[in-house]
Amino acid sequence: MVLSKCNISIQILPWLQEIQWMTNHRRGNKLPQVFRKLALAATVYHVWLERNRKAFKNSFLPSASIVSKIQCDVASKMVGKEIILDRLDEHHHSLGINLGITFIV
Repeated sequence: MVLSKCNISIQILPWLQEIQWMTNHRRGNKLPQVFRKLALAATVYHVWLERNRKAFKNSFLPSASIVSKIQCDVASKMVGKEIILDRLDEHHHSLGINLGITFIV
């Protein structure tokens, strides 16, 4: 679900191949790369929290709730960054909307 929010439509790979894919597609400071890096960090963090929740509290959150928390984390990291809508193409705009980021018009 997080990949689709980042406008990435690839088959889910084994973990080592996922890391390799991210390594190959992380370079740069353009908007898609920034979102990918933030989404990856938030995903790893929330999966770790969920693992601990299951292991130590014997409870769990639905996957949609975890994805929502990831979206909130990514959006909160972008607060204060001026992203001007006029400079973005449709792909970048939809990426921001998917991740819950409101652009300045």
